[in-house]
Amino acid sequence: MTAPELRRLRALLPPEPGDQPRVAPAALGDLRPFPALVARLAGRVTGSGPPNIFTTLGRHPRLFRSWLLYSARLMPFGTLPRRESELVILRVAWQCQAAYEWHQHVAIGGRVGLSSEQIAAVPDGPGSGVWSERQAALLSATDELLASRTLSPPTWDRLRRELSERQRIELCMLVGQYQGLATALGGLGVQVDD
Repeated sequence: MTAPELRRLRALLPPEPGDQPRVAPAALGDLRPFPALVARLAGRVTGSGPPNIFTTLGRHPRLFRSWLLYSARLMPFGTLPRRESELVILRVAWQCQAAYEWHQHVAIGGRVGLSSEQIAAVPDGPGSGVWSERQAALLSATDELLASRTLSPPTWDRLRRELSERQRIELCMLVGQYQGLATALGGLGVQVDD
């Protein structure tokens, strides 16, 4: 994905202008060793410096460690293929209007194989013509879980045809994890990284 294309896709969900963090990101030297290491490594991977998510949540080291292990079990080490988990995360970010998640995962989604056309269609939801039956089922399930915290029988039947039992469990946990993260990032006022 080219830099202009990345900027265009990120601009679909711009950060709120003038927002200030409620909990300021810590300098790496002010973090304990584990959060500082994670923030430093993540900054190298993204090429943008230590991400604000890690330097903010790292201020609570015990919670940070547990959250990171749980998060990593869902993504990138989950049973859902990475393109699919990124698709779900992007839909959660869009539906929750979570600019930080959107900006981070537009880039990650592109790296794991989502096309620019697919990322641009995430706001349109499962009815967009770019999705396979499986992808549309994931998007429908994500929308239902966010709207009502349950799945309708037809959506569950679609998921049973498309996903293994472990993947169905993981999908529900992934949606909940990223909805919760969107809430935490919004509540803390974590700013989109430059």
